[in-house]
Amino acid sequence: MKKKSVIIGILLSLMIAVSFGIYSHISSQEGFTFKTKGVVKGDIARTISATGTVNPVTVVNVGAQVSGKVWRLFADFNAVVKKGDIVAEIDPELFKRDVEEGEARLESARANLRAASENVSLAESRVKSAEANLEKVKASLTYSQREYERYVDLFKKELVSASERDQKESDYKQTLAQIESATAEIDAQKANLSAQRANFQAVISQVKSAEASLNRAKTNLNYTIIRSPVEGIVVSREVDEGQTLTARMQTPVLFKIAEDLTKMQANASIDEADIGCIKAGQKALFTVDAFPYTTFEGVVKQVRIAPIIVQNVVTYDVIIEVENRELKLKPGMTANVTVMVDHESNVIKIPNEALRFAPPGNLKIDKKAGRRLKGKHSRLVWRMDKGGNLEPVPIRTGITDGEYSQLVRGSIREGNELVVQALDKSGKPIVSKKAGSSLRDGPPLKVRFRGFRP
Repeated sequence: MKKKSVIIGILLSLMIAVSFGIYSHISSQEGFTFKTKGVVKGDIARTISATGTVNPVTVVNVGAQVSGKVWRLFADFNAVVKKGDIVAEIDPELFKRDVEEGEARLESARANLRAASENVSLAESRVKSAEANLEKVKASLTYSQREYERYVDLFKKELVSASERDQKESDYKQTLAQIESATAEIDAQKANLSAQRANFQAVISQVKSAEASLNRAKTNLNYTIIRSPVEGIVVSREVDEGQTLTARMQTPVLFKIAEDLTKMQANASIDEADIGCIKAGQKALFTVDAFPYTTFEGVVKQVRIAPIIVQNVVTYDVIIEVENRELKLKPGMTANVTVMVDHESNVIKIPNEALRFAPPGNLKIDKKAGRRLKGKHSRLVWRMDKGGNLEPVPIRTGITDGEYSQLVRGSIREGNELVVQALDKSGKPIVSKKAGSSLRDGPPLKVRFRGFRP
């Protein structure tokens, strides 16, 4: 029990020693002066910088769908056009001839269609006539058959002569032959009707083909008049009057029209190391060389996943939307973009210069205090205590904007002055090494350590 009490007392003593700090006394140096910078409170943002190009949100390439010589141009650079306005015209003469030829072919096909229709009607009437003749012959056959049978009976009763019986038999057989002939005629007329109907369908196809050719010719004629598909401003004219266009392999571009220059976008190239921090909806700021003192605000609209590889350097295209109501931004301007990826409000801000500072001279740190100072995520800054001695303070930092870092934890308050540089007697800066590394030989400094729980 006594041994247990002794162990507990030792542990409590160690905790008290760590909590209240360990002092390492070395004689103070004379002649050193220190430059300090104040700790401030405010907003801090982590940003990513990149360059990009200002572009209209929508640029429409107006092209020609037919080949020919540019006859007239009705729009030029910076021209304001409305949807449906005529912007150019291609020489229409060849296309007019095509329309006339198509009309003639269609008229000829329609004439053939009328003739084919008449032939079908004639074939149908012939079929009907043959069918009527067959019915007539069938009626005669019935009569001839009855007469022949009657005369056979009369001949058996010796009421008529053999010649009269043979005459009726001949009439009956002749009527049978007429039946066969009438049936063959019907078949022939029906075959002719089928042929005429097939010819009629073929002529209908010819008419449809002629109509399609005429419509194509008229469409091509209409294509010689080029209209603006959108309302906007002409930002580029690619052709001149008299220039010949060939639209067979690739559609030639005549104009580039920006649909709305009051809404622009900046295409920023973000390095692959930073792209993971960029998300849609983040705030972005940028400047252009034409207005170096004007900051334009935008919002990240899209992070495109397609990589852009130039000389083994991988970047990604990030689209930033921006309002351009004053029309200051022009297509093609170079944008110096800053994207805000993280932001904290009303926090203590530590100067980054203080984080880089390490005092000159030999600095002997007690091992236990050193372990406390080297806690996880902790960093070291220096300030002057009331006695004029350097005092190291371990802190934990958060986001940084390059000039200041957010204080997450540590005994630093707004208004504290942190040492950022050591000066010699002549006022020249003394280059020091990072804290924790072996410092150059020099006069010792009096240093006081405070405990910090990381």
